[in-house]
Amino acid sequence: MTYAAYIIDQLVLQGVSQFCIAPGSRSAPLAICAQAHPKAKTFIHFDERGVGFYALGMSKATKKPTAIITTSGTAVANLTPSCMEAYHSKTPLILLTADRPHELRKCGANQTTEQLQLFQAITKWQFDLAPHIDEKTARSITAQAVFQSLEGTIGPVQLNCPLQEPLYDPLSFLSGKAIIHTFAKKVAPPFQLDAKKGIILIGSNVKNPKAILSLAKKLKWPVFADILSNARQFQTHEQIRHFHFILQHKIDLKPDHILYFGDAFISKHILSLDKHCPMTLISPFDTLQDPERRISHRVESDIEPFCETLECSPSDLSWLEEWKILDEKIDTLIHTHFQENPFTEAKGLHFLDTDLPLYLGNSMPIRYADQFFFPKKCPLIFANRGVSGIDGNIATIAGLSDGLNSPMIGLIGDQTALHDLNSFSLLKNRPILLIICNNFGGNIFDYLPSKNSPFLDSLFAASHAWNFESIGKMFDLPYLRVNELSNNLPFHGILELVTNRQNNAEFQKNLSKKIMNSDFF
Repeated sequence: MTYAAYIIDQLVLQGVSQFCIAPGSRSAPLAICAQAHPKAKTFIHFDERGVGFYALGMSKATKKPTAIITTSGTAVANLTPSCMEAYHSKTPLILLTADRPHELRKCGANQTTEQLQLFQAITKWQFDLAPHIDEKTARSITAQAVFQSLEGTIGPVQLNCPLQEPLYDPLSFLSGKAIIHTFAKKVAPPFQLDAKKGIILIGSNVKNPKAILSLAKKLKWPVFADILSNARQFQTHEQIRHFHFILQHKIDLKPDHILYFGDAFISKHILSLDKHCPMTLISPFDTLQDPERRISHRVESDIEPFCETLECSPSDLSWLEEWKILDEKIDTLIHTHFQENPFTEAKGLHFLDTDLPLYLGNSMPIRYADQFFFPKKCPLIFANRGVSGIDGNIATIAGLSDGLNSPMIGLIGDQTALHDLNSFSLLKNRPILLIICNNFGGNIFDYLPSKNSPFLDSLFAASHAWNFESIGKMFDLPYLRVNELSNNLPFHGILELVTNRQNNAEFQKNLSKKIMNSDFF
């Protein structure tokens, strides 16, 4: 218990206040110490997989590491999906994995496996503690774990904790002093550009889009802001809302330089930008964001100092206005198309106007939002796009809501909801409205080559006839089934939006045809 107390106390002193716990016996000392610590907050959930995703949401909301406590064996393995997402989305997590002592490994002891090897490829740093350790060493290693989760490229770390019996000694809590680690601010030397017709891309994982938007205003360059950049909160003249459709139809507007801030884009049409145009990637992280291998310059720097020191030649003033004229024409065409067609999920997002934090599920919800969601007051927007999984989304939404201390809306597909049924229990007594877009299958496969397969419904879309009313009853959650999405939304519970897969796909197909056949293309 004293061993565990040193670890928990040092985590708290390093700024880790939230501890997410899945019940277990071997992890009891860590769990009891977290529960007993006067400055620690604990969250308990029966499913390790859900605990991991809840912690992921908490860390995304607070921008601080969240600790996860599990017992040994398969309990640890159930953290793999959330750890993988944290690694690729640069989210800090502290995995406190209880383990058998070293002498019980590789000898057939129950609930014992090679736990450190599970996360080698998806953690920034790992440490296998000794079963007996003095206070100074325990505190130093724990402080180092927190530092590693936040230093350079942010991500998850693992402290593997072998604990010997007896596991339930009386606890006399011992408070110590924090060990200080200093973080260096990355500042790039002034970057010089000779470009008159540039484009600014703002991808995900950008902490301060305002600095980039100020630079765009100074340069008078068009801005393409991904839905997860949170730049859409600031409605600036330079932002081109419908860049997806402009690029899809290959408009002949050739930039002479591209500044790319942050991580990946939802829209693959970003990749259709002139491949011969010089592109500069600016990021404070040491990981490369360049799947097409087309970056010509790479600058590892914090965003603000780069934007403040960039020097560039005067811009062509007609360049931005050419993009704006196209953007406004497409906006009018899209609005008309929505009015003329039956309700679809895309239409629901286009007319949804909320300032509540919004979580978007993968597959089609986030793609529709990226193309059509431009409310008057754009909210904070979240998603699990590190590896774009459809598991653990509901648990992540619960963690986000608690981390933000705010009501929020989660908008996910039916397959995503089915993947996380056990986390419906986390919606009880939380100010969360979960909108489930139920088109009775995986709608994304209607947009992929699989749409021409004779096995589309059975093998790819996994068509079904289920609804979620009984789930609402089971977990005592308010439930409402609708065929259209209005702005008069219930405050919390489950809102099941029933749509037609074929209508959703036909809407997109016909819109693309209408844009292609319009007189400005």
